[in-house]
Amino acid sequence: MQAGRTLLVHGAAGSVGFIAVQLAVARGITVVGTAGEHDIERVTALGATAVRYGGGWAERVTAAAPRGVDFVFDASGAGVLADSVTLAGDSARVITIADMSAARHGVRFSAGDSGRAGESLPELVGPAAAGRLTVPVWRTYPLAEAAQAHTDLEARRNHGKAVLTP
Repeated sequence: MQAGRTLLVHGAAGSVGFIAVQLAVARGITVVGTAGEHDIERVTALGATAVRYGGGWAERVTAAAPRGVDFVFDASGAGVLADSVTLAGDSARVITIADMSAARHGVRFSAGDSGRAGESLPELVGPAAAGRLTVPVWRTYPLAEAAQAHTDLEARRNHGKAVLTP
């Protein structure tokens, strides 16, 4: 995406969405991010316009971005693809990493590294080292508690990354 475009990020307060918002804002992209009521301030502090997810989210996004959204990145998997395609105007402008129903909507599902992760490292490491990119860490666990960390993550109790320490 180029500066001046508008990106809708679903799950903007989650780990991946949180990073996507920061990278997009740094590129001069206008970001609208869906988030829970308790995360609106966190997303807004990143430079995005935060809107509450849940019923009526599409109308709230339309109000927040009256000129429309150019692209949609779904990191939530919350069943938002149909309305996201409508908002973006084309399924080719929507990508998800979290909704397995993507094909039904003509949306691309990205399942991970396409072998180009090394190309992205400078874009992530430089700003992180300079304090311009933050990765939310929810909790650290000693390695001996890895099973508990996994249980907590599956229960969606986390608000950021879980880190295992030796």
